[in-house]
Amino acid sequence: MLMTGKSTLFLGLAAALSTTVVVGYYATAKDAQAAYVAGENVYVCPKVKNKNSTFDCRVAGEATPRFKQLPFVDRETGERYLETVHGYLPVYCSDLGCAVVNDWDGFKQGTLVGRGAKAHYLIDSGWYLDFNSDGDTTAYRSDVGPQQGQDAYASSKALPANYGKESCYDEEVASILEDNPNFPISFDMMNEIRVGCGLPKEE
Repeated sequence: MLMTGKSTLFLGLAAALSTTVVVGYYATAKDAQAAYVAGENVYVCPKVKNKNSTFDCRVAGEATPRFKQLPFVDRETGERYLETVHGYLPVYCSDLGCAVVNDWDGFKQGTLVGRGAKAHYLIDSGWYLDFNSDGDTTAYRSDVGPQQGQDAYASSKALPANYGKESCYDEEVASILEDNPNFPISFDMMNEIRVGCGLPKEE
């Protein structure tokens, strides 16, 4: 749940307005990972920043719609309603947690949306950040994850076929330069890409 002013954000199955059944099922699941569906309600943030020096933790990336509807409930009256909000949020994580950077429809500047490694992120509205079992910053939909008392997500994502090879690094660099051929890749960014490809950092 995310608190926004006097309203509370609720997420469930698709645009359902109640999570009672969903959360109850997940909390009692024998398999601690049964709650998670990668790309649907959990997404491990990339290890490489985008061209704006931000980690894009949105499931659909740049294809994320600008606006979407989310279910809210007024904590004073109990009224439940749908509100059109921005499709994603810019977030900055520090030692104090992850907070929304600016005022956005439905989310005030400073609204806490989890925790993560110190950096700037983009996340889908209705999601929050926390860590997975490997200690990687991970985006969770609000009805699942550590904030719901569940175990951290254990990623089973297969490594790229060319993991550990220079070709992996070359492909990552090429994908960045495809959008902006003049994008300056810093030494630190270069090493982030190498680590993500299973290659040693260059000194």
